[in-house]
Amino acid sequence: MFTEVSAELLEMNPFSAIGSDGFLLTAGTTDKFNTMTASWGTMGVLWGRNVLIAFVRRSRYTHQFMETSKGFTCSFFGPEMKEALLWCGQHSGRETDKVVESGLKAVPIPSPDEVDRVSFKQAKLVFSCTKASVMEIDETQFFLPEIQRHYRDGDYHTAYIGFIDTILVNQ
Repeated sequence: MFTEVSAELLEMNPFSAIGSDGFLLTAGTTDKFNTMTASWGTMGVLWGRNVLIAFVRRSRYTHQFMETSKGFTCSFFGPEMKEALLWCGQHSGRETDKVVESGLKAVPIPSPDEVDRVSFKQAKLVFSCTKASVMEIDETQFFLPEIQRHYRDGDYHTAYIGFIDTILVNQ
């Protein structure tokens, strides 16, 4: 069962949790949502609030859910879920039901706007966020030419800055 914790009590390495372990970014409602495996993101403080910034390419199915949702969740898992995360990263929700196919169990997460967000029963740590700002990545803002190698096809990311409303641990 999930228990709410304070950010000050977190013991996680964001570099490995985000960059190498990965997480599921989920947006939409409990009736219609999509999730995607992500390994780009950042956490910190902005505008006086704890934030999580997630990056989604415009071509991803999750992008349309991020655009229309007021919030999103970032769900982190233990190593036993590595295969499910890999599977979700290799398949599109446009063509398949990722929850059914990967064995994930969707669970509702309450939000301040009273529209439940979605996470997963197997998650070890969940950040529930309210979308605070959306910024399009623009190649004209790159100072270092090597950044462009991540965008050879012109499929740039949208950065979603979310105020962290709730942090949940699964015990």
